[in-house]
Amino acid sequence: MLFKRIIEGKSMLNAETKKCSRRKSECDGCSEHFTILEEMAKMVLLGVVLWAGVTFGSHVAPYPLNLIISTDISHPPPMYDFPFPSAEMLRRLPTVTATHTNRSVQISKFEVSMLERLELNLKSAGITPKVGSAARGLAIDGFASDDAMHYEKSSMTITKASQNLVYTRCRRYGLANDECASFISTLNLRDTEYGPECAALERFTCHTNKMSSKYRTFDGSCNNPVRSSWGQALTGYKRLLHPRYADGIEEPRRALSHKALPSARVVSTKLASNQDLLNNDKTIALAVWSQFVYHDLVHTPVRKSIHTNQAIRCCDEGFPLTPRYIHPSCMPISVPNDDAFYKNKYFTCMEYTRSVTTYRGDCTFGASEQMNQATHFLDGSNIYGSNSRDAAALREKSGGLLKTTNIDDEEHLPQANNPTEKCLVGNSSETCFNAGDARANTHPWIVSMYAVWVREHNRIARGLANLNPGWNSDRLYHEARRIVVAELQHITYKSWLPTLTGRAFEELYDSYDVGYNSDVDPTITNPFATASFHFVNSLLDQDIQLIDDNNNVTSRRLFRSYFKPEIVAKNGGLKQILRGMVNQKSQQLDLNYDDDLRHQWLGELDVLAIDVQRGRDHGLPGYTQYRALCGLPTVTSFQQLSDVMEQEMFNKLSQVYEQPGDIDLVVGLMAETPVENSLLGPTAICLIKEQLWRTKTGDRYFYSHQAETGQFTKRQLIELKRATLARIMCDNAPFTQIQRDVFETVSESNPLVSCEEIKKVNLEAWQDPSQQPDILTRTNKWIKNKVGSNSTK
Repeated sequence: MLFKRIIEGKSMLNAETKKCSRRKSECDGCSEHFTILEEMAKMVLLGVVLWAGVTFGSHVAPYPLNLIISTDISHPPPMYDFPFPSAEMLRRLPTVTATHTNRSVQISKFEVSMLERLELNLKSAGITPKVGSAARGLAIDGFASDDAMHYEKSSMTITKASQNLVYTRCRRYGLANDECASFISTLNLRDTEYGPECAALERFTCHTNKMSSKYRTFDGSCNNPVRSSWGQALTGYKRLLHPRYADGIEEPRRALSHKALPSARVVSTKLASNQDLLNNDKTIALAVWSQFVYHDLVHTPVRKSIHTNQAIRCCDEGFPLTPRYIHPSCMPISVPNDDAFYKNKYFTCMEYTRSVTTYRGDCTFGASEQMNQATHFLDGSNIYGSNSRDAAALREKSGGLLKTTNIDDEEHLPQANNPTEKCLVGNSSETCFNAGDARANTHPWIVSMYAVWVREHNRIARGLANLNPGWNSDRLYHEARRIVVAELQHITYKSWLPTLTGRAFEELYDSYDVGYNSDVDPTITNPFATASFHFVNSLLDQDIQLIDDNNNVTSRRLFRSYFKPEIVAKNGGLKQILRGMVNQKSQQLDLNYDDDLRHQWLGELDVLAIDVQRGRDHGLPGYTQYRALCGLPTVTSFQQLSDVMEQEMFNKLSQVYEQPGDIDLVVGLMAETPVENSLLGPTAICLIKEQLWRTKTGDRYFYSHQAETGQFTKRQLIELKRATLARIMCDNAPFTQIQRDVFETVSESNPLVSCEEIKKVNLEAWQDPSQQPDILTRTNKWIKNKVGSNSTK
């Protein structure tokens, strides 16, 4: 029906244009009429494109047409919510030409250049994060590369130009901010100095040799045969709903009443608590793997100073900075004077620096879009790096190996050259590791997981070298990387997803699997990156349990370990942390956060408050709009939330927010009652399900896709489907016994078993035919192994 109306509207516009053309000699004002019709035609055509979501770039479309495959509430139906100006309003707006847009760009360039003086003053006054401080931790967690900051500077200029256009070309004519931003988004960067750079990022074409390579690129480019930038690092997130910025362009979301939303810290203290409620069925390994997958798919960098490339500080040890020292990228969280935890410390200011933005996918002016510094694929970018420079720096020169450090005869991640910049340590002699992602050192659990996978890569590379002595280092490296990524993907979709949602991937989609589809955009969505995956923090415990060879349990507080990985490097530390990880029970998934996360995250931050603030920074609409997108009834009162929440919870929400529409997305997702047999509520499942379907279907190199470049043979695919996290821990910790499903606690249905009983990926499936033994040799080897295994029983 919508398409029919759009086509009818387009036909009417064409008829009016022809009519005006015939009367052009009689109509003095026809040029103006032509302009209005042209702009209306643009809006109609933009409506077609945005609704279909297949032409105008990766992260502007509200919803991709190719995902209309399900009707249950766990999958969003198509929703068109792009706010168009009315035809009457369009007539009132003046024409916007290239002269106007370029004038706005020049004004904004001047504004950006004026930042240099402020940033130099901040540097000379020492207004930068101190070594070991929470502000430093926030900067490390959201480390922005030089490439990211280059696009941030360009994007900042375009954003300020967009704000100028909103003010000069439509706000003064009474057009609402969102509609004005939509109107501005029809203006292309093509005629500005930034057009070529945006096109080089978003609209380039890959060389044939890259498209036909069996190995994926490090930055995610050249995956799609037509849209080369889809999934590439340094591009923006995708929108499921139109962003809600106060000014339509960049200013953080406000309440529906246009008042300021409650402080993110107040939201956290009023709704969350520190009840120690364990999940008797799940282990900490589930939370750690969730965070590991998140690191692979998502990395939202935070801004640094444009001209001095310094990390930004937004508070003065818990107090607001004086106005002359406040950077425009600061968005600190206010802490009330009566805050139960911070009042004795006299804290009234909590650090938060805004996220890096990048070009919009369609290379237009308009609302800000935040950047994903990782690739948008599940491709091990957190292990190998998201660009070829980082990947090369992490490699050894021979054997196809990744670099490691030997500490007490144990293989660890390589040591960082600049520990005080990558960890919250006091000097350069302290332990700090290097990996493909700056967040590898976040806490000992996640460091250990990174170490396991670096060891796994090297184990596979050595195994392949033994089987194929003729392979050079490059081939060994790339083949090992292919196998590691396939194992990651298999474990995530076959083990982790069912544990989290209670349903296997095929069950979530009623076995709907078409293999690779080049029309599916794999780009990570902003709500997925900013809210859906932050359930991880609720699962973590404030105590890190370490279990030694004699099953003695010791513990270390989490807040003492943020970006301080020294216990991993101690003799036997890695094995003890991993053994504790697969035995320690996780917390329940709810709005209960341990104090080490709610009061002392990275030292003195509140992780839930940071998540709430980030959602506002990114212009995410409120929770109720996303639940409506996922097929749940629209709500106008807090009582109507009873379909997915307990009464106590929506009563609390009513005491914090003015209206249901004000509820922050991450808060609403965490407040929902879990679906039966799942850890998550219906809206969270919906958003995660939507993303993971596109992550698989839109990845040409996904391990299970056949008839694609780089596909695995049938024998190799059979072997890869044996991969489990338990087996990989056995091979790389090493364990002697472990439960088969490490995400579940030990039980009658999931008992401890010997590592020898757990199947492993047989690398002989990757042996070149010329290196394979003849049938007699293989038969003798099989008999020898069979006899040997029987004799041990």
